[in-house]
Amino acid sequence: MREVTQQEKLMSIGISMLALGIFPLIWFLSQALLFRELTDAISRNLLVVFALIIGSSFIFFLFLGMDKIIKLAPKDTRDALEARMFVGPSLFMISLFLFYPAVRTIYISFKDRYSNDFIGFENYKWAFSDPEMIVTIRNQIIWLFFVVFFVLLIGLVVGWLSDRLNKGEAFFKSIVFMPMAISAVGASAIFKFIYEYRPPPLTQIGIINGIRVSVDRGPTLPGIKAGEKCMNNRIIDGEFKDFKNEDCLNPIGWLQQRDLSNLPFAENLNPDNFFSSILVNLPVNTMLLMLIMIWMFTGFAAVVFSAGIKAIPQEIMEAGQIDGASEMRVFRSIVIPYIKSTIIVVGTYMVVTVLKAFDIIYVSTRGDLETNLLAVKMLDEFSKYRNFGRSATVAVLIFVCVLPIIIGTAIREKENTRS
Repeated sequence: MREVTQQEKLMSIGISMLALGIFPLIWFLSQALLFRELTDAISRNLLVVFALIIGSSFIFFLFLGMDKIIKLAPKDTRDALEARMFVGPSLFMISLFLFYPAVRTIYISFKDRYSNDFIGFENYKWAFSDPEMIVTIRNQIIWLFFVVFFVLLIGLVVGWLSDRLNKGEAFFKSIVFMPMAISAVGASAIFKFIYEYRPPPLTQIGIINGIRVSVDRGPTLPGIKAGEKCMNNRIIDGEFKDFKNEDCLNPIGWLQQRDLSNLPFAENLNPDNFFSSILVNLPVNTMLLMLIMIWMFTGFAAVVFSAGIKAIPQEIMEAGQIDGASEMRVFRSIVIPYIKSTIIVVGTYMVVTVLKAFDIIYVSTRGDLETNLLAVKMLDEFSKYRNFGRSATVAVLIFVCVLPIIIGTAIREKENTRS
């Protein structure tokens, strides 16, 4: 085996630095400066044509020149240098648009309102002492626990049941998966109409309140059929029917309820009882908003789990059934352990999705009425209150929550690669 000389080592190091540093910098700056100057000089359509012809040609010759330089290196190192040549621009773009903003955000989180002066940990003290931020963190924890738990639980059950269907499995899965095709904004708008509330005597256009004000809870009067005393402001046989009667149920502002204290359900609860007190203080509006995300992602989880269940060898399932195990025992002792890695992957995805949940809150309540989440709070501090330091602090909190997920995923992938 030929010994590599000191000169060849230095040449390989120099070309590596060129491939990973100077070459990506030239690649980026040439494109950025060129098209920045041309943006105001020529029309957009002409700029696109120019980019396709001139821009791509420049990139081609840039890579061609880099390839010529790599051929000057020893043959043993050319493959590695060529790989660095193609990886270099990607690493540069990741560092520029991902790593640098993350470091910059952490830096700004230690500065004041307009990012002028350092104020130490004042923003972090605010994050864990401000009443509004404490409610926001509380909501985020509730979302993380309940949304992830119910998506995994319902997804597992639906995936298991759909796999047991003899006919119509594809149709059933498509129906369950359909909410995933709806955007978060669209799903929020749908549920906002379901929860809609209008102060009486206005007509209730929300589905829940529309049904609620049409229900009679009093005795049927002579000459009046059941269900005709209470109507949602309808004209029947020329007579206007409303829900002003004391026997009619009143509409409820579902998204306006911070707890259960204003609901008829809480009237029979003992406020001195510990569990009743916890029940009364449940944030109703937050839980109703969580239902939107659960509805959206249950189908996704069910389809993924169903695919994992189908990968279980049939012999194992049959062996459990022959041993006399019930369906529940097979599900608990065979299915869940076998698709454990799939459950972890879906759970990880849902944790990240919940941490960046934004659309549902923004469309439904705009974060008011104690329904805020960290992603919306970050935007509020940036655009509404113009406090860049606090906005960066909330962003750092989101990053800190995501970091264990990233590290855990990297460790798990490393273990899977070794195995």
